Amino acid sequence: MTFFDAPKQNAASAIKKLHDLQITIKVLTGDNSRVAASVCRRLGINTERILTCSELNTLSDTKLLLAIEQYSIFAELAPSQKAYIVETLQDNGHAVGFLGDGMNDFPAVAQTDVGISVDTATDAVRDIADVILLKKDLNVLSDGVLEGHNAFANMSKYIKITASSNFGNICAIVVASVLLPFFPMTSLQLLLLNLLYDILCLILPWDNVDQEVLEKPLELSGHRLSKFMLVFGPPSSIFDILTFIFLYFVLCPNLCGSSFHILNSKMQTHFITVFQTGWFLKSM
Repeated sequence: MTFFDAPKQNAASAIKKLHDLQITIKVLTGDNSRVAASVCRRLGINTERILTCSELNTLSDTKLLLAIEQYSIFAELAPSQKAYIVETLQDNGHAVGFLGDGMNDFPAVAQTDVGISVDTATDAVRDIADVILLKKDLNVLSDGVLEGHNAFANMSKYIKITASSNFGNICAIVVASVLLPFFPMTSLQLLLLNLLYDILCLILPWDNVDQEVLEKPLELSGHRLSKFMLVFGPPSSIFDILTFIFLYFVLCPNLCGSSFHILNSKMQTHFITVFQTGWFLKSM
């Protein structure tokens, strides 16, 4: 008598979608190596190289690190070996997700960056998993990755433009604090400016993301962020400083009748108000 457990119909397409998103699929199973090869062959996973539990135990530490990177199928594993392979991949710099539903998957699900299970899994695995699949459709995983890429890309846009604009404004305020006899903007205006700016940025979560950005893993690089700030921040400061010069030497003297130091205290207050209003409007 033979038992045959066919793979889910959408499993092959789901694996292809994940592969297109530059996600490497590795199979970690306690099943016999021939069973694992039979299932993986039907899913389009390369079955030429399969590493078993006994073979794992004979490898040196260096060869084991290389094998875990190179092999796609690991069969006849003990639960602790699944967790060890996940941990090794993490130590090698990978973000790792693990899909499992039984108690033999518990250590790996607990170790991984993103533990994935199903609603019919054992209670312990379901409790420790980060993601529970409610549909019997593995394409949900690729859909989730795309949503994550989309959200991350738009979050990165917000961080970049906010960091660069704030960097430019801080530089301008430092220059103004040194050269001007008054503060260029009131604290209330600064708070209002930030509030209105953040309201405008609420549109970013729904912004379109280019297809080539969605198809690859993303990371928030400090080097790229600082480079973006240094490119777009100083031009903002230059425009601010030009605005200060125009307001202080041209617009405010014309509206108030004279330069700041010649005016009486009442007119100086009026001069400051006009200046602060002018920079607030320009900043907005």
